[in-house]
Amino acid sequence: KRLKPRTKKKPDPGLHLICIVMADAVVILLSFLVAGWVQGMLGFGFAVTSTLMLLGGMNFTTLVFLNLCMSFLCCVLAMLSAGNLRSIHKPILLRIVISALVGLVIGSAVIKYVDSVFLKQVTLVVILVASLLSLGKCRRFFAQKDLSIAGGFLSGILTPSTGINGPLVMLHLNAALKEKRRIRSTMLSYLLVIMAFGVLSMTFQVGLPRGSWGMLAKIVLPSVAGYALGVLTFRQLSDSRYNRLVTFFLISSSLLSLIYLIL
Repeated sequence: KRLKPRTKKKPDPGLHLICIVMADAVVILLSFLVAGWVQGMLGFGFAVTSTLMLLGGMNFTTLVFLNLCMSFLCCVLAMLSAGNLRSIHKPILLRIVISALVGLVIGSAVIKYVDSVFLKQVTLVVILVASLLSLGKCRRFFAQKDLSIAGGFLSGILTPSTGINGPLVMLHLNAALKEKRRIRSTMLSYLLVIMAFGVLSMTFQVGLPRGSWGMLAKIVLPSVAGYALGVLTFRQLSDSRYNRLVTFFLISSSLLSLIYLIL
């Protein structure tokens, strides 16, 4: 008897689609886990981390909304600690918040008249250059009292159009304060105010894409788990190592974001 030639089974398109969806889900959850870890460790950086990791793999409006909500949640968790509340540098925080709120009003008023992509590119170049300069003798310049007002004001203006609201403030805090816990706690308390504004603004003013709220429910656990891991990592860092890590993150994230925007 002649053996019948074996016929190759055609791949099941349904199974292939399920694998793609599962892979995308894993990447998204992992991105928010890492973003939570960065925020828990440094006190900022949630949005830029998740955005760089996903690289267009999600609707941008949805991604901005999720970043705002999860960053705000991480800030709330941080403020539940009595130690964090005690370590906040209140005079600096007050100057930053007041100037940032003024900047937010101006930024919201002029958002229709600015090229957000070009403005973001310029801002990233400024952050990159300033971060490199802070490695040397210019560190004292960024520690000046007036820089807290300027950093908060510019961050407020940039928030509505570019979403960049942390690096300029962190540059000042990292130079002006020596203790890592004081830097991190002051930064998180500032972000709590800014992120609250962002969440409320997007919830009531922007039409969110379908599925945004469902996705929000799915990423809460990995974001919180990542934040908890970040807190544990933060506790292992010395003050000097934390300072260097913040500067490295500012340089690398601004450079990668700039390359992504240009390409």
